[in-house]
Amino acid sequence: MKSTYGWTKQYLTKDGKPWLPVMGEFHFSRYPHRYWLEELEKMKAGGVEIVSTYIFWNHHEDISGELHWDGDRDIHFFLSCCSKAGLLAFLRPGPWCHGEARHGGFPDRLIESDMHLRSNDPAYLEEVRCFWSSLFEQVGGDLLKNGGPVIGIQIENEYSKGGNGCGDEHIRTLTKIAKDIGFDVPLWTATGWSSYIGDLLPVSGGYVEEPWHSSIEELPANDCFIFADKEHLPNIGKYLFDPSLFPFLTAELGGGLQVTYNRRPRVSATDVGAASLIRLGSGANLLGYYVFHGGTNPSGEKYTLQESRSVGNSCDLPAFSYDFQAPIREYGSIAESFREIRMLSMFLKDFGETLAPMDAVIPADSPRDPENTQTLRSAVRTDGRSGFIFINNYQRRRKMKKHENVRLCAGDVRFPPTDILPGEYFFFPFHMMLGETELISAQATPLCRLRDSFVFYADRDPQYSWNGSPAKVLTLSREDAKNAVKVKFDDEYLIICKQPVIETREGVFCLARNDIELKVFPALHNNGGEAGGNPARYALPLPESYIKLRVNPLMKVSDLYREYELLLDGKITGDDVFLTVDYEGDQAEIILDGKKAADDYYRGESWEIGLKKWDFPRKIILRIFAMTQGTPVFTDEPLNFVNGRALCLNGVTAKEEFRIKISPKILTESDNT
Repeated sequence: MKSTYGWTKQYLTKDGKPWLPVMGEFHFSRYPHRYWLEELEKMKAGGVEIVSTYIFWNHHEDISGELHWDGDRDIHFFLSCCSKAGLLAFLRPGPWCHGEARHGGFPDRLIESDMHLRSNDPAYLEEVRCFWSSLFEQVGGDLLKNGGPVIGIQIENEYSKGGNGCGDEHIRTLTKIAKDIGFDVPLWTATGWSSYIGDLLPVSGGYVEEPWHSSIEELPANDCFIFADKEHLPNIGKYLFDPSLFPFLTAELGGGLQVTYNRRPRVSATDVGAASLIRLGSGANLLGYYVFHGGTNPSGEKYTLQESRSVGNSCDLPAFSYDFQAPIREYGSIAESFREIRMLSMFLKDFGETLAPMDAVIPADSPRDPENTQTLRSAVRTDGRSGFIFINNYQRRRKMKKHENVRLCAGDVRFPPTDILPGEYFFFPFHMMLGETELISAQATPLCRLRDSFVFYADRDPQYSWNGSPAKVLTLSREDAKNAVKVKFDDEYLIICKQPVIETREGVFCLARNDIELKVFPALHNNGGEAGGNPARYALPLPESYIKLRVNPLMKVSDLYREYELLLDGKITGDDVFLTVDYEGDQAEIILDGKKAADDYYRGESWEIGLKKWDFPRKIILRIFAMTQGTPVFTDEPLNFVNGRALCLNGVTAKEEFRIKISPKILTESDNT
């Protein structure tokens, strides 16, 4: 029996109950279709319940005048992979998407026409109807009502065009067209920042930096790290709707950032973790990440399909790379931000129904100015008695004050004195029911339920205070919690591993590049282990790797760049091979068979490239371009210029990643340390 979905003014509902899911964006047309299922399984392992995706019009209709839904453009196959992975789906079919795509996703022929785009111009609306009708032929059977995963549709994107035939009138017209075609889903949304929404649910966002900004200097402190409820969100501008009528939903929390040529900030896992906690503490009842999974722009028939100044956009972006510094990167590797999000998603999976109805209360003394680095930032979500206090002492690229002997207060609870260090962010429970037991307070953060136990994490004395006999509690360090994942063997277990552990329909796997060391709770030989006991430790060696990499410098073709020949030798036995290019310069490219196949704008970190998408080429040309001193480019850390140029290759490594199955039998036969 399929579930039902809806919403109230405060939260989303699933089967009539409060529901607080995690949503993650993955652009199917920016990733090879033969790997969609395994990538979706990674997303699910990161806590994603809903996969959102743009349908870029010009990815399906480039210059041919015909729509194509095959190969990497096969939206029906993508949605069938969502179903197989156990994920719901949210479609974002534009017709204008943005997504750093050429013309925001519009085919060039629309741009070159005399139609009034993004308005109720009949000629334009007929084009939209034809595009969406063709889309419906692909996905009509994938709607929830027909047993598929699609529970929602977003109409348009970032729409702020007013006037006759525009504004809310246009959004309502587009919504009617979609419904007349046959799209019938429980949830309809529109972006709500300075935008018209018609009669749809508004969704918000927030990015920790602004790579689209024209400045190449340090920007003011970002207000994504300030608590603010849905009626006072920063960077929203003037609302064109009444936010009190809708739940606080996000669709574009920055899972990372796509760099532009002139502005290249690096996003850390801490940036993503703190900004996520801020939104949750501010009352968000959907954590929607844009993007959760990076990708690569497809090649157009005539043009490259990225946003660029040559087609009237304000920024230049890489022709191919849409890595986005996302939790899952362009080639499928797992970033540290994945782990930060997973900690929150594990909590929401087990306790979201309790949190969703709780109001957000922002104390008057919590700073509204992100440049205030001296005053502690806090918020409370509460039902009037129980709840959670959220604390943030982190601001990107700012030094925060240490707060000593702080007595946090929430409701009638006063927490014991504690120090709050610069860079810390967390939430503590008060009057929290753990089964039949009341936890009055704890200086620890809840992670998940595990059988009849409850898992918390803290890097301080948790100081649990109970009303009556204590519940079974396992307390992890924050580092262990970041590396923890709950899996199902014969029963529930918690696996703690620094390398990614993914549960799929075929079992539990570790995506390993080094020998595997992990902890399992309860110990596999003791299925009735006590909550306070120590997890058992296990070790698994990797198969031997036979690959070798040779790097041959080539003759300098130009003062503007250097080229290197990368030769990969040996038998490949792993699931993928990742090249790590440690370079400094303006940008770098991969050339395969004489054609550019990948690119990267230097931003202060090594460039990692997965080779299996090209079936493991044995000969690769690496081209690194010089940056000239004075080039109008912002990076978080300055480049090292020598004689007015930055251009160096510090090294290239190649490492296999193995997909190693984890099971009780394999572990108990391994080295139990």
